[in-house]
Amino acid sequence: MKLFILFLVVSCSFVGNTQQLNTIQKLPEYLSEISGLTFLNDTTLVAHNDSGNDPVLYFLNLKGNVIHQVQVTNAKNKDWESIASDGHFLYIADIGNNNNNRKDLVIYKVSATDILKKESVNAEIIEISYSEQNAFPPASEELYFDAEALVFHNDSLQIFTKCRTKPFDGISYQYTVSTKPGNYVLKKRHSILIGKGGFYRDAITDATIHNGIYWFLTYNRIVGFQLKESTYQPYKTIHLRPYSQKEAVVTKDNINFYLADEKQSLLGGGKIYKLTINEK
Repeated sequence: MKLFILFLVVSCSFVGNTQQLNTIQKLPEYLSEISGLTFLNDTTLVAHNDSGNDPVLYFLNLKGNVIHQVQVTNAKNKDWESIASDGHFLYIADIGNNNNNRKDLVIYKVSATDILKKESVNAEIIEISYSEQNAFPPASEELYFDAEALVFHNDSLQIFTKCRTKPFDGISYQYTVSTKPGNYVLKKRHSILIGKGGFYRDAITDATIHNGIYWFLTYNRIVGFQLKESTYQPYKTIHLRPYSQKEAVVTKDNINFYLADEKQSLLGGGKIYKLTINEK
């Protein structure tokens, strides 16, 4: 396994347009399984851990220091994988589904008003399921229903699934869901080919959007797309160093990005980074 991962590092990370991430801060141990990141305001980021951890939101300044914590009292962290903001509410996506067998996928909606002054908050609940999924789990070549990416766009939430098919085909499904609490059966809106390089290269671990450009994060790169004529068309790809289990990304201008990775014994990580890319 170690040799396999080292092969991935060499073969996938140092090609094309490659940029070195600038480490801002090593994250505290209690945030070592970070899996979501968004802006609360211009100077504050919100983060969370993934499966099995407490249902807690962590607030960080732009230097990567944790300045506050809030517990979501009526929520469980079965597999929190992404977080998005519409400026008034935070949306926490408990949609991780590694085995494609969950029937309890939810998005927690939390008011952003005065949240930095509170110790706990209550969430509204958006329940979802996918109309294309007919088996739990489906056959190995139909494992499209894990998801680690949520964005807010045009008054709705958009989910992008994480491909786990065997053989791996690199396709992500895009679903749209209302921000209003309720129970929704979602229908696939689009399919996006991220790449066929394999799970550790082309599986989406988070997403962010600004000014119509979608950025999808994988372990070794950020892939930009634009939706034109009902098709997601490639915009730009940035290969990232170092190679690590990158799980969270956010931007407000398509130039400056904040990223974070989980801590792993072999790959390292457990840090928050800043990346500045060229506009061209």
